[in-house]
Amino acid sequence: MGESGIPAGMSLRQSIYRMTERICGILEHHVHSIWLYGSVVLDDFRPGWSDIDLLVLAGGPITEEQARQLVRLRQTMLESEPDNPYYRSFEGIIADISEYLAGAYNRLVYWGTSGERITDRYHPDVFSRYELARYGKCVYGQGDRSIFMLPSEKELTEAVRRHDEAIRQYAVRTDEKLYSCGWLLDIARCVYTLRYHDVISKTQAGVWALSAHVFENEEPLRQALLIRQDPLAYRDRDDVRRWLRELGPDVQRYADVLERELYLADPCGASSLSFRKTKELAVLEDISVIREDRLDPDRVPGTDEPYFKMIRRLLGLPRPELPPGYQEVRCGAGDLARHIGECYAAEVLSEEALRARALQPDFEPDLWLAVLDTGTGKIAASGIAEADASIREGTLEWIQVSPEYRRRGLGRYIVCELLRRLQSKADFVTVSGKMNSPDHPIELYRSCGFDGCVVWHVVRNGREERSTGDMADKSGDAAEQSSGNGDANEKNND
Repeated sequence: MGESGIPAGMSLRQSIYRMTERICGILEHHVHSIWLYGSVVLDDFRPGWSDIDLLVLAGGPITEEQARQLVRLRQTMLESEPDNPYYRSFEGIIADISEYLAGAYNRLVYWGTSGERITDRYHPDVFSRYELARYGKCVYGQGDRSIFMLPSEKELTEAVRRHDEAIRQYAVRTDEKLYSCGWLLDIARCVYTLRYHDVISKTQAGVWALSAHVFENEEPLRQALLIRQDPLAYRDRDDVRRWLRELGPDVQRYADVLERELYLADPCGASSLSFRKTKELAVLEDISVIREDRLDPDRVPGTDEPYFKMIRRLLGLPRPELPPGYQEVRCGAGDLARHIGECYAAEVLSEEALRARALQPDFEPDLWLAVLDTGTGKIAASGIAEADASIREGTLEWIQVSPEYRRRGLGRYIVCELLRRLQSKADFVTVSGKMNSPDHPIELYRSCGFDGCVVWHVVRNGREERSTGDMADKSGDAAEQSSGNGDANEKNND
């Protein structure tokens, strides 16, 4: 055919041509267009590993007889040419263009890895949609890619998140198939997509990840790239099979990197917790933490408490001005614990927990802050922040103002001063709190430059109790930690 983007080699080209001709013949040439996408057009087709991704858009409805012939066309052509290595590799759908654009089908033909069927349901994955819209190659008919809508960055990020979930579920243990090392290339491609909002081939992604030193242990990825270059030369080797069987732990370590990238791409939407707490804490069995856009309010099994999570990027923050009559003081574990206890009726942070936190190697003493009333000698406001050096994330953990000192700008001062101190330790700061707090803490944070609000719902099936947690889990369970601050922000709308 001579089109760019299709690998050289008459066998592959001729197979695509013959398949196209047979499809058009069955549809009586009532075909709008036929498209290739995936590895074939990304110059990464590898016999023995890759598929030939195909989308056929018929010019009208597909009849029952046409569907019957099309559904087994791969086998029919292979029977006539049993030595052809490509016919079994074709995958995709054959559908009426009007139904495809509407996303609702009366009848379509589906070809997959595990089989084929006539169906009325099809949901194209986001990566396929992106490849069609950006790189799709028309091999027959009207080659206008504008019929395909390019997925948004948010859709790409969500698709990567779902892929990460699949890796965690299905790639804990690997088998002898070459596809086992394909997980590593998939992860590299997902990381690239998160950073650059584009989709590239598996081989390109692996090469890029090595050049960018994305993963600490690069040897598994190097081996995967070697196999990817010539799968047929490796698939029957005993040493390769042994290596593939033992690849699960490496895949999961690579997935750890992907989770980090997912969090950095959307800190508020990726988790209700800070990144550190996401890794450290587990949600209790009787609790579900659900992002609002995934919540079905008609199927909430218990009590529902909504929390917000917001983000503030740090750049050149000035020192805030403290109102007259107050001064900053160094505050120890005992004073902080007592002040927190005075401010909240429902939560307690013990002195022992604070002392334990101060002994941790990553403890930052300048992120414990208190403001003293110089006239009375009492602590009027206090705050605790933390910094995670692994991803340069800061978090506001506890922000509180004594009841008699509210509405004087002290809460805003505590927040802004902690942000200023964090800017040398973090690139961004996250904060959370209860949406339904009567003191509207979300307004305080907005006034301090926080935005990107995402709402998370903590759905409890059990009984709530007064918290007596520590710095690692100040609410006694992961549900309260989903807010990052629990109730800590309820009373500081200064």
